[in-house]
Amino acid sequence: MDRWLRATIGSVIVVALSLFMVFTVAYANPDPCLVVYPDSPCVYHYDPGEYYTVSMGDPLYDPMYDRGGEVLIDINNDGIAYDIYQAAYLTGFVMDAENQGYFTIDKDFDLVVDGFNNAPITYVNILLVFDNVEPEWCEPAVWVDGNPLLYSETLGWYYPIGDLVVSTPTPFGNNFSDTVVHHIVWENCLAIRIYAFSDSNYNLTRDGNECFSAYSHDTTVPVKESTWGAIKELYTE
Repeated sequence: MDRWLRATIGSVIVVALSLFMVFTVAYANPDPCLVVYPDSPCVYHYDPGEYYTVSMGDPLYDPMYDRGGEVLIDINNDGIAYDIYQAAYLTGFVMDAENQGYFTIDKDFDLVVDGFNNAPITYVNILLVFDNVEPEWCEPAVWVDGNPLLYSETLGWYYPIGDLVVSTPTPFGNNFSDTVVHHIVWENCLAIRIYAFSDSNYNLTRDGNECFSAYSHDTTVPVKESTWGAIKELYTE
């Protein structure tokens, strides 16, 4: 009897420890970010510590990925930065170590949330987050598909968009991409940043890596040429 009890208790402990380890690993994993870009003309601002550009004549240059006379290269593998090229209306690149992301002048546009990944994956509980408002004191009015944002003390302004299953191979291979599109309208401020992450532990806190963001700006307001010049050139005859 004692032997049976010890064996039973031992089995229960093993199961409990296994479950604890599973849940610990699950909640220890960082919340993954998704690629977010406007479905309209945009310029990507890149960190020179992560990417660099090449022009015609360089061995890495590929005319298929030429945007504004340059091709964006991932500094880690000297290969084309396919994740950045997911944006259909990408028109060029600007080196900008402080503010990376897809810059657009639209305030009423479709936002694409792209689950670009190197393997099939399901992103759960995706949240759109709206931050980096300019000026800092401004409180933006934002609608997603006609609905107002929610607010959290830990996360700020956000909007839940559910899950995304990523299983479609990309044309260039070794990657997968599926998207969802939401309509964004915002006003009252000069600029706002939007990013998305999978809040897999449902705690309204992002603990993952850097996100691929979309920056939306109002061009009726004077801005620094170093930040906006490339975008304004798109609309200059």
